[in-house]
Amino acid sequence: MKRFLLSICVAVAALLGIQSASAQVQVGKGQLSGSLESNNIFYTADDKLETLGLAERPDPAFGSHDFLKLDYSLGRFSAGIQIDGYLPGLHGYDIKTYQQRDSKLTGFFTKYVQWEDSNYGVRVGDIFEQFGNGLVLRTYEDRALAFNNSLAGARAFYNFNNYVTVKVVAGLPRLYDVRSKNLVYGGDISLSLSDITGWQNGMLSLEGSYVGRYQKDLTTMALFGFTENYLNMVSGRVNLDVAGFSLRGEYARKLNDDIYNININAEQGEVVYVDLGYNYKRFSASATFRYFDGMQTSIEVRDQAIGGGNVLNYLPLLTRQYTYMLANLNPYRGCSAQTGHEIGGQVDLYYSLRNPKVRNKYWNFHINASLFNTMDHFTPWGDKIEGRNAWLDINADVERQWNKKLKTTVLYSHQRWDESLNHFDSIDAEYCTSDIFVADVTYKFNKKHSLRVEAQYLMSNDYEGDWVAALVEYNIAPMFSVYVSDMWNCEGTEYNYYPATDQNELLHYYQVGASFTYGRYRAQLSYGRNRAGYVCSGGVCRFQPAYTGVNLSLTASF
Repeated sequence: MKRFLLSICVAVAALLGIQSASAQVQVGKGQLSGSLESNNIFYTADDKLETLGLAERPDPAFGSHDFLKLDYSLGRFSAGIQIDGYLPGLHGYDIKTYQQRDSKLTGFFTKYVQWEDSNYGVRVGDIFEQFGNGLVLRTYEDRALAFNNSLAGARAFYNFNNYVTVKVVAGLPRLYDVRSKNLVYGGDISLSLSDITGWQNGMLSLEGSYVGRYQKDLTTMALFGFTENYLNMVSGRVNLDVAGFSLRGEYARKLNDDIYNININAEQGEVVYVDLGYNYKRFSASATFRYFDGMQTSIEVRDQAIGGGNVLNYLPLLTRQYTYMLANLNPYRGCSAQTGHEIGGQVDLYYSLRNPKVRNKYWNFHINASLFNTMDHFTPWGDKIEGRNAWLDINADVERQWNKKLKTTVLYSHQRWDESLNHFDSIDAEYCTSDIFVADVTYKFNKKHSLRVEAQYLMSNDYEGDWVAALVEYNIAPMFSVYVSDMWNCEGTEYNYYPATDQNELLHYYQVGASFTYGRYRAQLSYGRNRAGYVCSGGVCRFQPAYTGVNLSLTASF
C-alpha cells in the first residue's frame, strides 16, 4: 500500500510540474514536448476468487507501469529520450513474467538523435520501423501489452524525386527489460511507378524488403538441432489506388530460421497478404485475406517460450476488435501457436444513410465477417490432422442518430470457435458457439450532460453458458465522467462448477470508476473484479489473470 501511495504522489507531483509549464515550451530556438503516462494497480484480497482457485493476490500487491517521454526539435534536427519504469511490473504482463533483472524496481531507457528532411534522413539510437505490412519486420511499442522491441542502432533513408525510396536499418532489439545480443538488419526499397510514368489518375508502386538476424548464441540453437545462426526473410509488395479501388498485396518468405517452439516445423515459412478496398460516396467495402505457414520469427532462441514480446514480425489477428464486454469475452487468439499455420480473413461493409440538409439524423450500417481455418498437417507425434474451421464471427451493427439528443446502437454477433485449439492440437474439434446481443443508448440532456447505457446478453449452450452485462455512464463534458458496470455469468454449466464449494458459482465481475480531464491532462480511477481472459490490442493478444483491485491511470502531455 505504501508503494501505491508513493506512486500516486510521484505521478501527481509530475502532473503538477507539467501543469505549471507552458503548452508551448521554447528551449533556445527549438521546441520541447513531452508526455507522462502512469498506470497503477493495487491488488486487493478477493476471498471468492481465491477460494475457487481463480485468482491469487500477487506479491507484492502493487504494480506500476510508467512512461516519461521528452522530445526536442530544431528545424531538421530532433532528439528524444523515454524512461520506462516497472515499479514492479503489473500482474499478467510478459515483462513481469520474463524480466531478466533481479531487482523488482525495473527501469529502461530509450533515446534517439535524428536529422531528417523530405529527401533523406539518418537516425541513431532506438528505432521503430516497419517494412510494408510488418510481415518481415515491425519494431513497435504497445503499452497496453507492454511490448517494445525497438532496435538500438541506426536507420537511414533516401528519396529520389519520389521515384525511388530506399531505407536501411540495423540494431539490437529490445526483449522486455534487456537488449538482445542478436543483430537485426535489413533494407527496403519502393518504386513509385505512377510518379515515374507521370500517371496522375491513380497510384501504383512496387516494393521489396530483406531482413536478417544473426543468432549469437549458437550453443542454445544446437539444443533444437539447428546449426545455422542466420535468419533471412524477403518480401515483395504491390500497392494500387484507382477510381475508388485500392489494393495492398504482399508475399513474404522466411528462407531459414531457428525457433523456440519445437512442436512446429518452421525452419521455412511464407505469408500471402491481400487487402482490397472500395469507396463510393457513402458506401465502402474492404476484404482482407491472409495465408501463412510457419512464419513466426523470434528475437532470441530459448529453451522455453518467452512470451508474445519475443517477435520480430507482425502477424495480427484479422478479426473485429470489439469494445463491448460480452462481444470480446472470448476473442480469437489464432490457431498458429498450435498448428504453425492458418488461412482466412475478414470482410467489412459500411453504408451511411443521411440527408445532407439534416445533420442530426442519420443511419450507419455495418456488416463484418471473419473466418479462419487450419490446414492439413501432422502433429509432432506423426498423427495427421485434417484442416478444419478454427474461428467464425458474423456480426452486424446499426447506429441511429435520431436527433440532437438521442443516439442508439444495436449489435449482433454470432461467434464459433474450436476451443481445443486454444490449449493443444488435437484430432477432434471441440466447438463452442455464442450469440451476443447489445443495445447502446446515449442521451444528451444538454451540451454538457449526457447519459450512456449499455445492455448486453450472451446466449450459449457451450463453454460457460449464458452471460448478462450492463453499463451506466454519466458524462459532464469536457471534464468529468463516472460509470458503473457488471458482467454476470448467469447459467450453471460444467465449466463454472467448483468442487471447493460443491456448486455452480455464478460470479459477478463488477466495476465502478470515474475520470477527470483537463486540457492535456487526464486521471482515471476505478475499482472492481476483473475476469481472467485475453486482452487484445492491434490484433495482438495477451492473457490477463483474474484479479480484484484499484486501478489508477494518469496521463499528461505538453
